[in-house]
Amino acid sequence: MTGRGEGHGKLILCGEHAVVYGHPAIAIAVDRTTRVTLSRRDGATEVRSPHVDDRVRDALCTVVPEQGFAVEVETDLPVRRGMGSSAALAVAVVRARADLAGETIAADEVVHRAMPIERSFHGSPSGVDVAVSAHGGCLWFKRGDPAVHRSLPSPALPIVVLDSGEDRETARMVQRVAERRADHAPALDAIGALVERASACLDDPETLGPLLLENHALLRSIGVSTGRLDAMVSLAMEHGAHGAKLAGAGGGGVVMALIEDPESLLAAARARNIHAFTCSVWHAG
Repeated sequence: MTGRGEGHGKLILCGEHAVVYGHPAIAIAVDRTTRVTLSRRDGATEVRSPHVDDRVRDALCTVVPEQGFAVEVETDLPVRRGMGSSAALAVAVVRARADLAGETIAADEVVHRAMPIERSFHGSPSGVDVAVSAHGGCLWFKRGDPAVHRSLPSPALPIVVLDSGEDRETARMVQRVAERRADHAPALDAIGALVERASACLDDPETLGPLLLENHALLRSIGVSTGRLDAMVSLAMEHGAHGAKLAGAGGGGVVMALIEDPESLLAAARARNIHAFTCSVWHAG
């Protein structure tokens, strides 16, 4: 018997870091995935993945027993780049386990079962990555017990992702902000307010784009951007983007750009040896 599951990556349009402190965030599920195949075997559970390490094994063992299973992991998501690769893995393995058991589970139950895996990676994540990976589309999300989310219209334009080539560590960056939370409170509040403005103009790239730039500037002010991320934002703007920002916890990772015609930016990125690709919003069902 074999079980299969899939989890989608994500990009946060607005709200990184502020979402940890009760402000809302807007995130989209993207059409890049992690796939998990789960089957029974004799002996210790074996995990096969191009990105497997002890942390991945420990995380998967929150759902998969330490004995008796083979776990195959495939992904086309950049790993440790702020695109929700750990959440996609968590959602995929939960769905694979349910599929193996012949169980049909709703997206909210997928989120419930996947969150312990996500916590093993990131300590105290907001939950936005798992929520959008499981539900798809574009979500307004607010942390809580329970978390609150609602569907929003998807952005109207293609998105180009520029990969800095630098790993980011979500837990470390969140801790860095937490250590100076009092100093960063005005910027975090401003990010939260910006999210509400962005939610009203998702179908208007000329209005949404500058809000992405404003969000990036606020993230830079709290110390989570890098010179390379800033340079990629500038590159995107020079090649026709309506707006661009780092996506994820920062300290590395990716930049996302909202752009009418991606080809000029993709060519400019290639010329600078920057890995770049387009993304579309993934909708469940």
